[in-house]
Order: sequence, then C-alpha cells, then structure tokens
Amino acid sequence: MATFDSRRFMQYTLITEENQTNSNTNNGNENGSSHPSFFDLIEEYDFPQPKRGDIIRGEILRIDQDVVFIDIGSKRDAMVPHQEIAQMDEAFLQTLSTGDTVPVYVTRTPEGSEQLLVSLERGLQEMDWERATELQEKDETVQLEVVNYNKGGVVVEFGRIQGFVPNSHIPSIQNVYNHDQRTSAKSKMVGSSLNLKIIEIDAARERFVLSAKSAQNEQRQEQLEELSVGDRVMGKVVNMKPYGAFIDIGNGVVGLLHISRIAWEHIEHPSDLFAVGDEVEVVVDKVQADKEKVSLNRKVLLPSPWQTFAEQWNAGDLLEGKVTAVVDFGAFVRVAEGVEGLLHKNEMTLPSDAEPSMALAEGDIILVRLVQIDAAQERLSLSTRRVTTAEEISWMQAQRKAPAEESELEVEAVGAAESQPEETPEIREEVE
Repeated sequence: MATFDSRRFMQYTLITEENQTNSNTNNGNENGSSHPSFFDLIEEYDFPQPKRGDIIRGEILRIDQDVVFIDIGSKRDAMVPHQEIAQMDEAFLQTLSTGDTVPVYVTRTPEGSEQLLVSLERGLQEMDWERATELQEKDETVQLEVVNYNKGGVVVEFGRIQGFVPNSHIPSIQNVYNHDQRTSAKSKMVGSSLNLKIIEIDAARERFVLSAKSAQNEQRQEQLEELSVGDRVMGKVVNMKPYGAFIDIGNGVVGLLHISRIAWEHIEHPSDLFAVGDEVEVVVDKVQADKEKVSLNRKVLLPSPWQTFAEQWNAGDLLEGKVTAVVDFGAFVRVAEGVEGLLHKNEMTLPSDAEPSMALAEGDIILVRLVQIDAAQERLSLSTRRVTTAEEISWMQAQRKAPAEESELEVEAVGAAESQPEETPEIREEVE
C-alpha cells in the first residue's frame, strides 16, 4: 500500500497557491474568479482509506504520556490509545522517538469525528509473523530463548510472538521416558537458547511450531562434512557398550570410541575408565559423512607405554615378566603394562630338541634379561639364557621372602587383635 506523504503534499499545495496568486496578480484579477484554499484542496484530495486489519508503516508525530500519534498517510493522524500504552513495556516505550517509523495495525476506521485507532503492539506482532514466514520459506535456522515449558514441550520467544517446540523435536530429551527426569530437563532449559527450524506457521490461528531436531540434523550434516581425519575434538560420553563408548562431539554427531582405542592398557569395559557425562578429548580416525559414521581414538593422545618403558630400561637390565603365550619359536612375556617382548627359543636354556612348552606355561612369572628394545617398532628381545644362576637364585630368594613378610604382617595383625581386652559391660558403659 502506498504511503501518503503529507509534507510533500503541503509543499505541492503551497507552490500551487503561490503560482495561482502570482497569476491572479498578473491578470489583475479582472474576472474576479476565486481559487480553492489549502484546506479545500485537502478535502478534495483522494487520501488512501485504511481498513481494519491493514498493516501500515507510519511516522511517529508526537509521544504524550498516555498516547502516541502516528502519521500513516491518511486524512487524519492515527492514535495508539492509552489503554495499550499503559500495558506496553516501559523499557520499549523509552526506545521510541519522534520521527521513528513503526508498523501499526488498524483497529478502527473513523466515522464522523471518531479517532483513527491503531495498535502498535499488533503491528509489531504482525511484522514478527511476516519475519517468521520469511525464515520458513528460506529454510533458515534461528536461535531462540526458552522462556517456559509444559507437559508437551518448551515455549520459545520470537520477538512479540511465542513458539512451541514439542518434546519429540528436542534431541536431548526425546529418549527420556521418565516423566520426572523429562520435566527436570525441560526446567533447566529455561533461559538457555536453542537452534531451531520453523516447521509450521499459521498466524490466523496463532500456531507457531519449531524443531530443534531438524536444526540439529542440518548442523550435524554440516559438521560431518567439515570433519577430517586427525582432528582433535572434545566430546561427552553419552553411552557405553562392551565394545566401546559413544562420544557426542557436538551438534548431535556421535562417534564410536572402540575399546581397543581407549587406552594402551587392556580394559574389560569402557566403564573401567569412563562414566556417562564425562568430557573426553579424542582424535578423529575415520569419517563417513554419507553414513553418518565417525570412528574416534583416545589412545593416540596418551603417552605410549613403549616410550615410557624405553626411558626407564636399557639393554642388559634384568626384568620380571609374565608369560602370556607359548609358541613353537619361543614365548611372549609381558614385562610392563602394554609392553610384551619375545623370548625366542634360541634365548632359552633348553635342549636342542626340546619345545618351549616343556619349560614354560602361560601365566608363569620368570626373570629375563633385556637384550634389545625398539620402541618405534614396538619390539622387545628377551633372554633367560643370559640370566646367571646367581641372579636367578637371588631373585627366587626375594620372591620367597616377600610372601613370608606378608604372612608375618598378617600374623602380627591377628595377634594384635587377639591381645585387645574383651569389652565388658562396664567398659561399654564408660564409653557411652
């Protein structure tokens, strides 16, 4: 709708009157004809007639204590009544100034001497509906604050209108079926912001429905496409299975941290190290954006046990180890957590025709000498043949002594307990 510019009309009218006056002067007013006045011209001018329900942008002419006058290009100035002004937010009213252009909603067209009434609040609301419709048409994401919640979802604020996000469209609670837990989660959302997509809008019915799930799906796909192998990211443990932990690395992107990639040492279950909700730093091992699959690795960020071992031990050192497997060509011996070495058949004290299984069995604790270490290749060469008899005897004596000391400590503890006086009723009474 075209907006009437009263100032340009006044300038045009004044110029017209001046030209007519000059023309009459030049003609000497010989025929005595009269011309219409400025006010006659206003009455004759074909002003656009606003209708109830029209949204018109107008200029604020005057702000009184309880009323605002607005020029909307009509024959009469529009007025925002004092009832509405009294209900409007004081902070918002302080932002208004003479000359500002604002949208208004026509609530009453005048008859006779009646005022042309408009609503600034409804005008601003209608502009919000238009803006929301435009966002939906462009399929854009909008970030809105949660202001309330109810049984069915949460309420968000979009300018002067409110929208609704159903429970099924809030990813963080869509799998929470306990009523109390779901209610508690929604109450904690109040004051926070959600990224949302508009999925339904009907201004006439004041229906405005949004989805955090749809927005997250879009953001998840974008993040998947941006991820690269080797990226270091922070995530939160959201679930655990015997084969690994599921880590949310943001925007709903959940990757699998396989149990073999959690730590260098062997663990039976991810819960040995993690709890749901723990923050963890991981590295992206593999990304399949089309299948929405991400493989993660934590172990690579931890110090390698081989590097630690190489810093502590040197070739020639004696080590105590546990046999983890016996094979035809020798045995594998674990000498530290995450570090296993090969005790080759040639480095064992065996007859030439004997098998390693004749001397060793899985689980045996033995003394070995470190022959060679290659931390980069994670290789360790061990020997029992190079352990002297004296060294082995000394180690065996130490092995026997340790259990004996433990037994003595246990006996002393038992003896101390037995030497305590029996607690008689008199003693109990004193204590009480």
